[in-house]
Amino acid sequence: MYILSTILNAIKDRVQNKPVEITDIYLGSQTTEDSDTLHFVNFYKTLTFFTYIGQTSQAYTPLAIRRSAVKKTAKGEIERISYRVDNVNKGMSAYAASKDFRNKRIVTRLIFRDYLNSSSDAKIIFDGFIQSILFEQKSMSVTCAPKIGSLSFETGWPYQIQCHARFGDSYCQINKELSENKVTGTVTGGTSSTVIDTANLNQADNYWNWGTIAFTSGDNNGSSRKIVDFDKAANTLTLDYVLDNIVSSGDTYMLYRGCDKALETCESTYNNTINYHGFHTIPLRK
Repeated sequence: MYILSTILNAIKDRVQNKPVEITDIYLGSQTTEDSDTLHFVNFYKTLTFFTYIGQTSQAYTPLAIRRSAVKKTAKGEIERISYRVDNVNKGMSAYAASKDFRNKRIVTRLIFRDYLNSSSDAKIIFDGFIQSILFEQKSMSVTCAPKIGSLSFETGWPYQIQCHARFGDSYCQINKELSENKVTGTVTGGTSSTVIDTANLNQADNYWNWGTIAFTSGDNNGSSRKIVDFDKAANTLTLDYVLDNIVSSGDTYMLYRGCDKALETCESTYNNTINYHGFHTIPLRK
């Protein structure tokens, strides 16, 4: 009879315990779970476990989320880590367009699928804050810093040309709620990639480019998309990618203007150069 070594037995036991990681992202309150808290598990189906702060039962949604290794400095401090999520159909980029991820808390824990009955059966892998978010062709990645040791102050802006403020935030200071920057309308026509509103969409060509539309009723209720083109003559918005359903006459929506993060737009469109958070005079390398 073949007998496994102590090390191999330990490995076998770990596999049988079925480890997975769960991640809580606090987009609303940073000190308790609320309706804006996201709960994900890197597994192919939903698992129910306890939330990190409130320790209440919560269903964790499957998501192909991966992270870099957690490394520590010579002082024992955790270095920055990164998370990566597939963005093949641009679903994550559309979601992030309507949410502010920067400086939001993120917590990852290790749990075991055979031990889901106690909140104490979890090991904290990382507890920190999202510092930056990047969209690539087929993925979305975020860089995070640990909660202790580095985020007691606001970090500086990366040294690059484009503005790093979020349109309408405290850095940008544009008031998105003003009537010229916001429309609450009703669809009169369109497709799964266009929206027509003959009553409200009568601004100049490209007026709503870079903006965001969120549907508040109809088959696409709760969905949001970026605007890549606005045609005044046709009263038509073109979306960055198709909706799950064709828009129907009578569907309601909320539309906000946006920005391409360029100095020219900040200056000529919004007269907001004083709040531009890019570096348009970066010297060229020789």
